[in-house]
Amino acid sequence: MEKLIKNLKNTAKSGEEKFMEFELLTQREKELRNMAEELKEKYGCTALKLGTEVEDCSFEYIDFINKLVAGLLPVVVKIGGPEARNDIRELCKIGVAGLIAPMVESPYGLVKFVTALRDIVDPDRLKKMIKGINAETVTCYKRIDDILKTPEIKELNQITIGRSDLSESVGKKVDDPEVMAMTKEITRKAQAIGLVVSVGGGITPTNARKIAEEIKPDKINSRHVVISVQHAPDIGVAFEKGLEFESALMKCEVSELDARSALLQKRIGTLEKRLAPSPKV
Repeated sequence: MEKLIKNLKNTAKSGEEKFMEFELLTQREKELRNMAEELKEKYGCTALKLGTEVEDCSFEYIDFINKLVAGLLPVVVKIGGPEARNDIRELCKIGVAGLIAPMVESPYGLVKFVTALRDIVDPDRLKKMIKGINAETVTCYKRIDDILKTPEIKELNQITIGRSDLSESVGKKVDDPEVMAMTKEITRKAQAIGLVVSVGGGITPTNARKIAEEIKPDKINSRHVVISVQHAPDIGVAFEKGLEFESALMKCEVSELDARSALLQKRIGTLEKRLAPSPKV
């Protein structure tokens, strides 16, 4: 990944301008950027979503992706917890477009997140950032009215409903009627106060259509790709393309890890030869 970072130069150009250092990208990186551009232009992709929580993305990797799609798509990152202050600080240095707090289960969790943002992020920048929370447990579902009435909710732009954790918190599958009903209720209440709602967790091209029709969120997301329901010509096809892009991202990362591993193994071999006893004369 270190080599990839060196190949990229940060830019702050508009979405209409080409990536200034495009010719410095490897062929694989060019293909990834072209795929991201196609997702945006043809399939309603509005952002890439990374994370330092369950996604386990390093700051280096987030920096790479942020530069790869600079001027094309915003990168939003789910931090390690509602008050993950080091994450907030480092991600602001990288220049990501937005931050999402996971596991907000009460008004207190929301207040801790917003307080951390106010303490760390420049006020002008904070106004422009995408700011959201994850609703992903039955505890959050039961407290959603209280959370949405908390004054700090006015600082947010969106709520992401994480169906994987939500379903596990009640011992159900992601497409179980009970989980669908909870997701629909949270969506309705959040949209009623002007929040954008994105639904994720176990999304497939097939259930993406069902979610769009029955729950009616503004967006549907996989672990790394966010698709606008309104701007996707066919949400099922769009999500299929999104999953293909996400798979390509993973293959790129695996390739870099394999290359790094090979270099480390080579170095280990060299060191072990040096440690081997000298032959007796």
